[in-house]
Amino acid sequence: MKHQSPLFVCIFIGMLCSISNATESEKKQSSAPTNESTRPVLLLVDESRHPSVEVSWQVKGERQTFAATMGYTAPTGGDAIGHNVKCYVTMGGTRIETGAGHPKGAVVRLGVTKIENARAFFAGIDPNTEIEFAVTGIHFNQPIKYHKGTGIMHLKYALGDLKACSLPGTARNQYLLSDPKDTLGGRVIPGENATPGALDGGQGHGGFIIEIDKDDPTIISMRIRVPYGQLRHLQDPWMSHLPGTFFEPVHMHAEAEFIPVDVEPSDRDPIVPEVNEKIEAETQTDPEADS
Repeated sequence: MKHQSPLFVCIFIGMLCSISNATESEKKQSSAPTNESTRPVLLLVDESRHPSVEVSWQVKGERQTFAATMGYTAPTGGDAIGHNVKCYVTMGGTRIETGAGHPKGAVVRLGVTKIENARAFFAGIDPNTEIEFAVTGIHFNQPIKYHKGTGIMHLKYALGDLKACSLPGTARNQYLLSDPKDTLGGRVIPGENATPGALDGGQGHGGFIIEIDKDDPTIISMRIRVPYGQLRHLQDPWMSHLPGTFFEPVHMHAEAEFIPVDVEPSDRDPIVPEVNEKIEAETQTDPEADS
């Protein structure tokens, strides 16, 4: 037995070392940062973390702000936050609906709707000032980056207002684009139903600002500035941009697209716009209410 003891001790120590190494390996694997192979397949928001919404405009030189915290909902209705304004936050938007979105992207949408169509949208707004929209505290399920140039503001007008100005129902939708070259995949026509570069931050333009948390790239905020005059319909026969001199949209929404940090942006070179007669016919006879 005395000759067997050293061999037994060596085997026992070897077993302890193997167990220790295996345990250490498991600890390293569990503490390793999330990589591409362990990320969720779909890019989604965390619906349990509710974002905050703000809408503000200037009245008699003073900026008034209305804010609320709300969960993600369907893109209809919304919650009243002040005066004649109600809001909602949702996923998806125009870029996805027109097929101009990134296949791996996700669109965040802030909707703003009139409570009563006959009343002013932004009561008492000072001439030549801006409306500011913001949605903060959006949490994604993985690190993301902004798909540059995808920020837009979609404006929708009441059919009755269009008819009063001898405009067809197909003129109901207008688009303010942050990218001067964006055509939403050829679905819009600059000068007719779209203003490319309207939100590019240039002189006299609005702005679309995306903020990504430096310490946690899964958290983002969107801030949008829109000069009040940009709410005037491009085909409105009255040329004034002053409050009360043109018909306002009854609904608008701001949206931007986000993609995973390691995904390449889409090729978004402008293409020749194509007229889809079927879509135009459906839009003209759209039975949807003006809300």
